[in-house]
Amino acid sequence: MIWGALKNRIALDPADSLDDLGDKFGEGLAAITKQEWIGAYKKVQSQETAYIEEAQAAAPASIPSPTRGELMALALERMNAAGDDSIDVEYNVAF
Repeated sequence: MIWGALKNRIALDPADSLDDLGDKFGEGLAAITKQEWIGAYKKVQSQETAYIEEAQAAAPASIPSPTRGELMALALERMNAAGDDSIDVEYNVAF
């Protein structure tokens, strides 16, 4: 928004050289009013708010992590469903 205001000021009185463009750039920034800065700030705030609300609406509901007891119960349930009554499992590791 501020960039657009600066470009408009320069477009109304185009530069004749690169040095002139540098001068117009500095003058254009200095000419941007407090009201323009505040307006741009408020516009960005409203866009950020809309973006955050949209992102939150699209976000899936969070699922709490299971407790250790819930994980153990799930493991036992799956082992029983598989027909394995033992909890101990032996692993052979070779290096």
